[in-house]
Amino acid sequence: MVIVRVNQHEFMIDGYLKENLDIAKAVIKLDWDMTFLCDGKEGAGKSTLIMQAAYYCDPSFNIDRIAFTPNEFKKAILAASKYTSIVYDEAYSGLQARAAMSLINRTLVSMMAEIRQKNLFLFIIAPSFFDVDKYIAIFRSRALISVYTGDNFERGFFKFYNEEKKKELYIVGKKFYQYPKNGMGSPNFKGRFTMFKPVNDAEYRKRKLSALNARMDKQSKKEADLERMRYMFDRLQETEGLTHEKRAEILSMPIRTYYEWLNRYNQQDSN
Repeated sequence: MVIVRVNQHEFMIDGYLKENLDIAKAVIKLDWDMTFLCDGKEGAGKSTLIMQAAYYCDPSFNIDRIAFTPNEFKKAILAASKYTSIVYDEAYSGLQARAAMSLINRTLVSMMAEIRQKNLFLFIIAPSFFDVDKYIAIFRSRALISVYTGDNFERGFFKFYNEEKKKELYIVGKKFYQYPKNGMGSPNFKGRFTMFKPVNDAEYRKRKLSALNARMDKQSKKEADLERMRYMFDRLQETEGLTHEKRAEILSMPIRTYYEWLNRYNQQDSN
């Protein structure tokens, strides 16, 4: 590891990782964007390492350039200046991870043209590399940094895959969600990182928790709405002779909305 100085901060960074980030800092000036992916288990230190990388690439990086929701991400991209770092740290937890990926993928694909035009350093923290949209995972990202824990759950370890290696990994590892240690799909190198945080950790945790709670509240409301609508449709099924138009009238909703809910009801009923 080597010591680097950014603004008033000195911190240690893996030498090989620094070399790759230095290449990215040079190439981005040739009218490119630099998109990096990061995955790993919850709590392994993904956000810490990625914030260090974002700060090293862009000394002006700050907590306001960390997005926890699709809307925050879009706003950060639209407000960004050239050659600045944006971190997309989607707020998810546990079983929400797979559902979160659909939002991450849709948001990323829709914003890639803007990211390209602004020549940004983009760091995407995802639950799993194998769930990232194929277009992003293989063709639009420059590298994958996969964070893991050592013996006794010790934090501070990562594996680095360049464009060629992450493509191999996606091809050979996606079927069984496995990361080969050797041969095709193995990393270019492994490294260590420290727990240095370039932004206020308390404020970071506060913002992420707020985004996570909002997501959970939204999910709970969605589930409650679905359950309530299911109950109402169940009752309507017990009444024979009603046209769909009449049922929509009873439910006090436009006929188009009624058909949308009916389709969702039928899909749930068939599961």
